[in-house]
Amino acid sequence: MITRTFSDFSEAVELVRNGAGTEVEAVVAATLLFDNAIKTKIASSEMSVYIVPPGATFTGETMVDGFGKDGGERGTVAGTMEIGLIQRMGDVETVLRKPKVILERDLPEPESG
Repeated sequence: MITRTFSDFSEAVELVRNGAGTEVEAVVAATLLFDNAIKTKIASSEMSVYIVPPGATFTGETMVDGFGKDGGERGTVAGTMEIGLIQRMGDVETVLRKPKVILERDLPEPESG
């Protein structure tokens, strides 16, 4: 389990912006293990985790704004906060659980100084 306490939100944002290194690697490794378990042990019917890559355009049909500010607006995804679940059957793709994302506009500006 990865835990860390930050003195404020901007410190956490800076850590992500500057590359969290081993923490990010651990999250990716755990996500891949979870993806493998979903595919091979839980249901082999083309189910997989759904993570929205940074830089993707927000769309409420397939993801949830983690801060609830979407209001129908489109924005750029900064990252995925909670993974989703997607099912593929032939050419049909169904989002079973929408991933929760944070949008770039919701990140605080880095403090200069």
